[in-house]
Amino acid sequence: MPIQEYVVRERDGLWEVRLEGRLLSGQSTQMRAYYVAEALAHAAALRGKRSKVLVGDLDGGPIEFPTVEPQAVGK
Repeated sequence: MPIQEYVVRERDGLWEVRLEGRLLSGQSTQMRAYYVAEALAHAAALRGKRSKVLVGDLDGGPIEFPTVEPQAVGK
């Protein structure tokens, strides 16, 4: 099953949240952008999609958070 990757990165002083290259949100701080990405990842899980959040640190390397898995319904 494919995983949706919500990517948080800084560009021109704005922290962006992107999915498959599409800009979903721009926030003033890294934490605000992370919270948006986390909320979007959990909303995707409710729709049955696996997702995760990747946050670019100031050194350019990604910080990967655990995969958010869809919950089994009716068990």
